[in-house]
Amino acid sequence: MQKFTWAILFTVLSLTGAPLHAADKEPGTITTTRSVVSDTSFSHPHDVALSPDGTRLYVADLDNNAVKVLDPNSLKTIGVIGDKDLDSPHDVSFDSQGRLMVADSGNDRIVVFQLSGNTGKKIATFGKGLTSPEGVTPGPNGLIYATDTGGGTVIAYRNGKPIMKAGENTTRSIDEFTRPHDIEARADGKVFVVDSGNARIKILDKNLKLERILGGPGYDFNEPKYIAFDARGWLWVADEYNNKVKVFDHQYRLIHTIGTGTAGTGVNQLRKPEGVDVKGDRVWIADTYNNRILLYRLNISP
Repeated sequence: MQKFTWAILFTVLSLTGAPLHAADKEPGTITTTRSVVSDTSFSHPHDVALSPDGTRLYVADLDNNAVKVLDPNSLKTIGVIGDKDLDSPHDVSFDSQGRLMVADSGNDRIVVFQLSGNTGKKIATFGKGLTSPEGVTPGPNGLIYATDTGGGTVIAYRNGKPIMKAGENTTRSIDEFTRPHDIEARADGKVFVVDSGNARIKILDKNLKLERILGGPGYDFNEPKYIAFDARGWLWVADEYNNKVKVFDHQYRLIHTIGTGTAGTGVNQLRKPEGVDVKGDRVWIADTYNNRILLYRLNISP
């Protein structure tokens, strides 16, 4: 079990600076307790995503070239998707119709599966011109966003056609991406891009224009990879080379950490985690270089 008791740090907000620490209500004491450990049949699992109905957990199982379907509570594998179609899948997410989208990195494309029980059928692909895409997410009004990891750009699609791009032909280093990985779009239109090679997370507006950067002191990322938002608006970050999952509140203040920072298989240890998802009091982590999935239980006391 790990504990974090709130401490307020006073810093000045800037585009590239540390988190703003405002005098609003403290979240109390946060604990996370490891509850379930999967088997080690995975091979460098990357992102994880809970199904919209909460009954299945989907895992991008990179070196097994498939998406594994797990029972979200027992972490037992109950299905496999795409093992004949995918090459080094990195990211999994769901579109507005509940279809599974996969960043099929080794095939330089995004694949869409229609799900049925514990299986799925490939029904569409898009992303011509992508180079090793490693992130995909739905946006508002039918948009789909993808990270062109090899090309250093972020692209917005509508009906499978690109309509906007960020990171191309820029003259400012602040606008560049280096190996962008995960991408998440919120209902308010803000788009969060994990700019892994630059150890930061960039917040863009709905037109993919830069609004803010989370990075530097106070964040101390080292190859951050995949992220998730919970119902509170907290941001969860799989900070790979720090061997941690970091939690930030809605003002992007660090409030909790899972992992000691030392790689290992112990109770409070992770080894280069890359994926995370959160639902209620359950937290799923892809403990990537331990080739396993972990389930933690979250508790917040007054």
